[in-house]
Amino acid sequence: MQKEFLLLEEVIIEKSKKCPVYYIANPGNYGDALIRYATLKFFRDIGLNFTELTSFKTNKREWWPTRFQPNAILIFGGGGAWCDLWNHESLVKKASKHFKHIIVLPSTYEITPSISNATYFCRDQYESKEQIPDALFCHDMAFYLGSISTPEGKGTGYFFRTDKESAGMIEIPMSNNDISSKGNHNTPIYSFFDETSQFSIIMTDRLHVAIAASLMGKEVHLYAGSYFKNRAVYLSTLKKYFPNVHFHEKTD
Repeated sequence: MQKEFLLLEEVIIEKSKKCPVYYIANPGNYGDALIRYATLKFFRDIGLNFTELTSFKTNKREWWPTRFQPNAILIFGGGGAWCDLWNHESLVKKASKHFKHIIVLPSTYEITPSISNATYFCRDQYESKEQIPDALFCHDMAFYLGSISTPEGKGTGYFFRTDKESAGMIEIPMSNNDISSKGNHNTPIYSFFDETSQFSIIMTDRLHVAIAASLMGKEVHLYAGSYFKNRAVYLSTLKKYFPNVHFHEKTD
């Protein structure tokens, strides 16, 4: 994976030369906290000087504050902000008026954004690449966390989603733990790993549960969600680097 993260580093360093840099995480659930944590680690590792913004007002559909240093760059966090269900394009487009350039970290694109002053990174080489042919591929930022040492765990853990991104094909077990719904992008990630590490086998349709479990070396069974995201990231990263991860288009 190193070469893809090196490309991301090169683009960020080149675009941000002599420019103030602002970063804002894609607002989302507990899985997005893994993305944010890994992104901040990546920025520290590459020596990036940046200011993190935390005032993304999704409830009011606006950005605040609107005054930034001149000639500034905005790095918008990766994730699923560019799909029909969770579309944040209008918010990022509005913000783009205040910045010299926007860099969108590795994301899934079900829609084609129309922001002219942006560089897009995609986290899959399939449908997202078709939507934005000029997008640069890099793995989901959560993979930057690297291998995580945890106890072996016992038994099977069920971590299926219970929101509108579910494909609706899975009968949710009584012991299900939809952990991603229990936090947001700013929630500390330690409980996420604590709860998933208890098991040796993970069953989920949550992408970042699968990524976390793969980093812990678990046997993972990742199921399809309501659109192509899980399959595309599996084919682009998980299948190649994590042989213990198995993808299921439909329930067995």
